[in-house]
Amino acid sequence: MSETSPEHSATEQAVTVLMAVVPCGCDTARQILADTARAAGAALLETAEAVLALGGCRALPAALGTALQAAMDGARSAAAVPPATETSTRLLPDPQAIGRLLKRHRGLRRRALAAPHDPAVRKELDDTTYTLCILMGQRNASTALRSAELLVGAEWPGTTLRRRVRDARTERHGW
Repeated sequence: MSETSPEHSATEQAVTVLMAVVPCGCDTARQILADTARAAGAALLETAEAVLALGGCRALPAALGTALQAAMDGARSAAAVPPATETSTRLLPDPQAIGRLLKRHRGLRRRALAAPHDPAVRKELDDTTYTLCILMGQRNASTALRSAELLVGAEWPGTTLRRRVRDARTERHGW
């Protein structure tokens, strides 16, 4: 029987929380955790506990908070696929299928925050995030999520004009 060390357990839970908050995949979340610890000069366990404290609205030590925010921002804006230099045609995925995947992804993010200790939720969230990246043709989970939401016409703050335009277009074309 193998027992998980407290450090490993806290680290894995922090990875799950980061996957839900950023959003990102498992590998990126581990990288965020390591980068934060290195930048703040903190132990990995201390960094993991700080990430877990995010849900409890507890204040983080300044160095850890700054390093964590920088690492999360870096993951959200990681290099996207460079624009094609040649003219090409790209087939977009079915908006209904993407809508179902987005709904599943949102539910998994909520479940991950509610139960960061559950490895099954972490794996399912990682798989769903990866699928979203593949279908949207993006290497970055945040970019894939934004692209998917734009494809299905999800509401974004300040986008009421887009909805009116979309509604008018569907009326005109009978979609």
